[in-house]
Amino acid sequence: MKVWATVGGFLILITVLMLISMHIILGATAKIESGLSDLYENVIENNYYLAKSNYLDIVKKWNEYKKSWAMLIEHQEIDKIDEELTKINEYLLEQNRVLLISEIGLLKFYIRHVREMTLLKIENIF
Repeated sequence: MKVWATVGGFLILITVLMLISMHIILGATAKIESGLSDLYENVIENNYYLAKSNYLDIVKKWNEYKKSWAMLIEHQEIDKIDEELTKINEYLLEQNRVLLISEIGLLKFYIRHVREMTLLKIENIF
């Protein structure tokens, strides 16, 4: 009986920890995606001053989330997001609209990919 209680408690603990990590990542991805949408809109409108402000907000949020994400997801995903943020910064300095739109779209894809990997789906289990 003690073995089953221990196993049951362990499974409950794993489930709670999994739900907490999922909540952390889903909340963070929603905030970053919202910031990227604002950045995208300002780039489309050629408002690079506001776009730079959006970019700095995204980087600030990302630096907050990055440490906790490092414990929850693969480092390769974090490196890809860092790389895209660096490219966006350079293209913002050059005010290269076409490349900015492309890199913002790619960064959105990476953020959505992290969110999809976090969700409790049958394809994520196997």
